[in-house]
Amino acid sequence: MTQVEFIQTFNAFSAKEKLAIAKKIQLQMADVLFDELDAELPDMDISTAEIQEEIKAFRNAKKN
Repeated sequence: MTQVEFIQTFNAFSAKEKLAIAKKIQLQMADVLFDELDAELPDMDISTAEIQEEIKAFRNAKKN
């Protein structure tokens, strides 16, 4: 099915059905996007203490 055919078929649905379809597509694409972004990030081990330090630094920067 081409994109044009898909859009034409999609447009045949009611607004409520379009919304349900769009939500399903959005969820599926969010998973794909997350996987793509995750693959780009380096694998790093970080301790709980390091996470806490980052949080404190962020909060302190926000206060100033």
